[in-house]
Amino acid sequence: MTDRIAPLLPAAERDRTFPRAAVTACGAAGLFTERWTGGIHGDLGRSVLLSEEMGRAGLGGIGVGIGLHLEAAVPLLRRYATTDHARALLGQALDGDITCCVATSEQNVGSDLAAVETRLTPKGSQWQVHGTKWYVSPGAAADTALVLCRHTDGPAIVIVPRDGLHTVKRWTTTGMRSLETVCLSVDATVPDEAVLVRPGAGLAAMGHGLLHERLALAAQTLGALDLAMTLAITHLKRRRQFGTPLHRHQALRLRAADLHSQVRITRLGLYAAATEWSANGHVPPAEAAALKVTAARLGEQVTSECVHLFGGRGYTEDATPLERLWRDLKVTRLGGGSDEMMWELVAAGFRPDHALYEHWITD
Repeated sequence: MTDRIAPLLPAAERDRTFPRAAVTACGAAGLFTERWTGGIHGDLGRSVLLSEEMGRAGLGGIGVGIGLHLEAAVPLLRRYATTDHARALLGQALDGDITCCVATSEQNVGSDLAAVETRLTPKGSQWQVHGTKWYVSPGAAADTALVLCRHTDGPAIVIVPRDGLHTVKRWTTTGMRSLETVCLSVDATVPDEAVLVRPGAGLAAMGHGLLHERLALAAQTLGALDLAMTLAITHLKRRRQFGTPLHRHQALRLRAADLHSQVRITRLGLYAAATEWSANGHVPPAEAAALKVTAARLGEQVTSECVHLFGGRGYTEDATPLERLWRDLKVTRLGGGSDEMMWELVAAGFRPDHALYEHWITD
């Protein structure tokens, strides 16, 4: 990550473009194939470690773009590819020969994916896909998009090639500038074998991809927090004020200790969950949601405090990476599902214990 991918970041951030060379390099190194070796969820341990290392390397939007290719698009192709066309794309995606994205959101559709208006209609022996997708990452750099669309029989997922995707607007995002988030117009005629998930099964299939995307986002966030905390703690040891290192000031070292503890315990929870899920061969949606929302909210808090611990330098773009990490991690509370949607998934799993209640509670 440090040698091959990190050097791409300055130009990507400056130009607000996603470098496809990052996907190519990871694929050529065998990282994608290694991650997706094994059962239906591949190697979850490798997923966590790879995502965490991208965060620790400070890759920001490049890391998230690689993650969306690997943890959102590839799991859909890997599980639902039944045609030669789809299987060939999966092989190219794992080798890093193509960059993939997933297109779901629309102008009036954020979390409510069942309400998408992009249409899938029959056109002889082929299919017509037509609509506009609002926030697609890395949309302008992708060779292929997996598009969630509406059919009379229910939502479907269709493989749309680059010539059927047209960039309508490049969003000027606050952070993740190297992710290249765009609004895409979709207008394509595709063969029947390009229908990856048949009408009616699109939402359930999309949930499979989101499980892996959320796990990867949590891991990448915690990797970035490790970078932020290491820099902040080292700064407290090196920087002197009032004739003594900042670390000697109780208020500052205790604040850092609190932040470090929260990050450390959340990381241990992530490792334990990935180990358990790998052993069971099952990723509980509520637990993946809980990890993602916890890490995302912690990310916003910790990076803000690390900026503060660096004083004025923390607020500058050219002296430390903390200002960028702060901006970048804000979007993790939205990407892959908002905080509120994650909490809804958690709450849906609540099960009351009436016998326990009646034992302890007196009416």
